[in-house]
Amino acid sequence: MINYNKIFGVEDSYQAPGKIMEILYNKENREKLFMDILEANDYNVDNDFFREYFEQEHADRKVKKQDFTPPSVANLLSRLTMNVDEPGNYYECCCGTGSILISHWNNFRRTYLPWDYKPQYHFAFVEELSDRAIPFLLLNMMIRGMNGIVIHGDVFSRKCKNAYFICNTKNDHLQFSGISNIPHTEQFEKELRVKFISEDYVEHVEAMTLEEINNLQQINNIIKERF
Repeated sequence: MINYNKIFGVEDSYQAPGKIMEILYNKENREKLFMDILEANDYNVDNDFFREYFEQEHADRKVKKQDFTPPSVANLLSRLTMNVDEPGNYYECCCGTGSILISHWNNFRRTYLPWDYKPQYHFAFVEELSDRAIPFLLLNMMIRGMNGIVIHGDVFSRKCKNAYFICNTKNDHLQFSGISNIPHTEQFEKELRVKFISEDYVEHVEAMTLEEINNLQQINNIIKERF
């Protein structure tokens, strides 16, 4: 088993989620981390890197009944639920670390020749409640150059701690994605259908300027076009 604690630079697994979030906000550090992870996995991005690690070290089976989808089941589900009319659109609640999402993305991108596929063809809108799972989900999307919106909150109550915009600004499937924290404003609450409850919002914008991300139409258009 890959020693992810060593790769993340932590002594104990409970430190990993916080460390990952810290690294994700620094472009130079995260790209070094991404390359270390890719090298450890022989550059195979077809499946979730962290399913086994997370299930063993972080899953809350007793309280939250957390179990994570094995690759064979994720592959079957992704194929069964592929939208024929808009196959590049993806929604998942309770996304965990992203096993089914990754399988959907992988099956979809393989419908193109490698030199024809563009990240703009696939857009994910995913939701997850677990504080510990969110950093791994963000990492999994960014390292694969995905585009999408990640809601950190309760899918039923719509109470939301944070929301993230993941964007491959170069639209190149060989490049990593950046991350922007979506502002906790009433406008974004309305468009994302959430209620922000966290007061620890940190301004971090990479994918676009602050003026652009505060222009509601930017996110609104993405959601309407994709869903």
